[in-house]
Amino acid sequence: MATTINSETIKRLANEVGEDTVSLLLNVFSDELEQYSKQLSNHPSVDQIGEISHAIKSSAASFGADDLALMAQECEYRVKQGQDDWMIDHLSEFRQMVEGMVVEYKQLAGSNELINRML
Repeated sequence: MATTINSETIKRLANEVGEDTVSLLLNVFSDELEQYSKQLSNHPSVDQIGEISHAIKSSAASFGADDLALMAQECEYRVKQGQDDWMIDHLSEFRQMVEGMVVEYKQLAGSNELINRML
């Protein structure tokens, strides 16, 4: 599943914290996602998936990972509803989405040119 980074969110973030700080924050976010990706790869319980999805939901929205935020919201909802089978069936998709966003945000954070294109 291909996801994109919402450039309007990155612009807003740059306006709030300054362009120089955006790269640093994007690195922190990608590192955070990388940790969640590892946790999701480690055969987490459904409750752990719920906790991870809750944590990802807000930060993903704050950094313009809108598709990931929606997926995390859906996962969190399904866990709260006790729909364990749904969550197990979609864990691979969720994990792949997180892994994809790690790559995209690391690339973005490492390239002032890419960041400037968004601004």
